[in-house]
Amino acid sequence: MLPMANSVNQEINVNSKHKKSSDRISQLPDVLIHHILSFLSTKEAMATSILSKRWLWVWTSVPILDLQDTPFCRTDPNLRFRQFVDHVLILNKTVSLDKFCLKFNLVDHPSYVKTWFWDAVSRDVKELDISIHGTESFPFLKLPFALFTAKTLHVLKLSHGVELHVPGTVSLPCLKVLNLVWIKYTNDESVSRLFAGCYVLQELVLHKHAGDNTTCSTISIPTLKTLFVRFATTGRCRHKLKINAPVLKQLNLEDNLTLEFDLEDVSSLVEANVTVSWLENRHIPLLKALSNAKFVSFHWDWYAEMKWRNFRPYRLFLNLVQMELHVGYGGWDLLSLFLEFSDHLEVLVLAKNDNCRGLGFECSWKPPKYVPECLLSSLSMVYFKGFEDLTYQLSMVKYILKNAQVLKMMDICSNGDLPLDSKIDLLKKLLMFPRGSKACQLKFN
Repeated sequence: MLPMANSVNQEINVNSKHKKSSDRISQLPDVLIHHILSFLSTKEAMATSILSKRWLWVWTSVPILDLQDTPFCRTDPNLRFRQFVDHVLILNKTVSLDKFCLKFNLVDHPSYVKTWFWDAVSRDVKELDISIHGTESFPFLKLPFALFTAKTLHVLKLSHGVELHVPGTVSLPCLKVLNLVWIKYTNDESVSRLFAGCYVLQELVLHKHAGDNTTCSTISIPTLKTLFVRFATTGRCRHKLKINAPVLKQLNLEDNLTLEFDLEDVSSLVEANVTVSWLENRHIPLLKALSNAKFVSFHWDWYAEMKWRNFRPYRLFLNLVQMELHVGYGGWDLLSLFLEFSDHLEVLVLAKNDNCRGLGFECSWKPPKYVPECLLSSLSMVYFKGFEDLTYQLSMVKYILKNAQVLKMMDICSNGDLPLDSKIDLLKKLLMFPRGSKACQLKFN
């Protein structure tokens, strides 16, 4: 009888331990559970209610609502997206929302969507993220005017399917981050009116297209520190970009749309990344406006002859310490010009655009008439990516190695398509080039 009693006791102990172990999840404090659920979508958070009785309704007090129209919602007849959102908003008991994220395909009755916005604004939402995808048959959604006077809103992200009708009064005293991605506007003035009502805005993401009802984008924001601009179109249209941002630190510009640039004040700029398809005369005012930046990166596919004679007497990039040139089909002659303009350059990155590699496309390159000041006194690191053993590339490397007096490292990464024998021959050529700096090391990958 004794062995049987021991067996029963062991089974009881195991079950007791299992029960205690399985119940640990119920003992977590609400604050920790809310934090865990904040990383999930609302639908996923609802699914955690099966974990234990303690978790059954915890999701209804999470101050983050992430509502996404997934295929599951669209195909389940008992849980269509509109009913799902209405159900969540009724059950969620949070008085103040940290975040309200809504991503869906445009429904048949936009009036329902507006009630969702009203609900979020009435709960003093801090971050609002709206992304609407639909077809041309559905009208773009117009946001309720109450959104433009939301006192607690810190982050506003609008993407696709939204037509921004800005009222006469805009007051967003706490808004620091604004994303406007592929939406439509009433006109140019409505955009300016929106920006004027953002008193503490620090980060702006602006993605525009040719059919958004604007011809001039005026970004005049005295508090702006970071600006991401992407203008895309399949054809040329008359668009103008004006920027007046005296404390702007970082500018990322991808632009195939603008014909005229007016950068009134970007004097505090530290970092600039510029990407264009065609680099041409219309970009000269833009490049001139970057003169105070310390880190500059240029990307272009095609190059048209530019008239630089008005700038040659000046040192264009007064504070530049790092420059990246990502070049496509032509324009390598600008390297010589940019070196002449950059007396204090320390790091130079040269790269051939990915879409142009492996084509064996030869370009012309003329060395500077006089050795630039930066080669004599400051340039210490050079990186060359996508090297293909082309004549103009060898000429550039040879010139820099010979004239850079304080160069410490020349790092060359060859095109992966080069055969091994070609890479060995290329390395032999590079090792034969004279070096102006005794401390210079040549690294070849």
